[in-house]
Amino acid sequence: MKFTFYGGYYKKSEKTGFRIQYPEGTFEWVLLHFYTPMVIILNGQKIETQTNACILYKPNTPQDYYGRFGEFENDYIRFRPEDAKFYKSFNLPVDEVFYVSDFDVIKEEMLSITWFLTDKSANHDYELTENTINVLKKLSAKRVFPDLRTQRENETIFRLNQLRQEIRYNPEKWTVDSMAENFYLTRSHFSVLYKKVFGVSPKEDIRFFLNEKAINLLLTTDLTVSAIAQICNYNECENFIRAFKKMNEISPLQFRKNTDK
Repeated sequence: MKFTFYGGYYKKSEKTGFRIQYPEGTFEWVLLHFYTPMVIILNGQKIETQTNACILYKPNTPQDYYGRFGEFENDYIRFRPEDAKFYKSFNLPVDEVFYVSDFDVIKEEMLSITWFLTDKSANHDYELTENTINVLKKLSAKRVFPDLRTQRENETIFRLNQLRQEIRYNPEKWTVDSMAENFYLTRSHFSVLYKKVFGVSPKEDIRFFLNEKAINLLLTTDLTVSAIAQICNYNECENFIRAFKKMNEISPLQFRKNTDK
């Protein structure tokens, strides 16, 4: 996981009357943790927060917030991730206010981030990335949910995202049945849940990721089509060729020839 950093500060204090307003948002992601009650405008709605509110703004989301009772303090990090879906690995919401239970949950990391960003004598990209990952992990671990049902739903979505990542890396090792068993659900119940979260069925996802793996092997190795078919868990090479052609409107061999030109 790689980040490019544009700013960060531990317990930044702002005076009464100070207000952040970016109607078009910013080009970078912004993570905020507030120590004081705030007023945050989201989708035209005025939200009055309590202490320990957080928000993760994605690029181009309008930002508008100010202290509810005047002065305010906050931690912030401004960064660009290499992977735009990085937040799913930490089970954190985007463009939505959430709360954490501990005032100083990220104090150590934010102090380090503040120092590394001000020290120009060396490159601190590695340390900044490590500290930011720890910030995200701690905010996720200390996140407060309004009720048990919401917490369970979020935990389920988090687990589904983790499972989907595993399937993407090794699609040949998974079936819909083994995915359902991983969640202790029936195949039908799991399939309904999976499609509700991702918009595609688990079977369609396995096919998509197998195709993605086959394309990568065709582009980066000299393996035969038959060998790639076996790696992708096809018993018959003809079945692999038929499935590949259906997904890409071209045979595996012709695909490799076209990309070699």
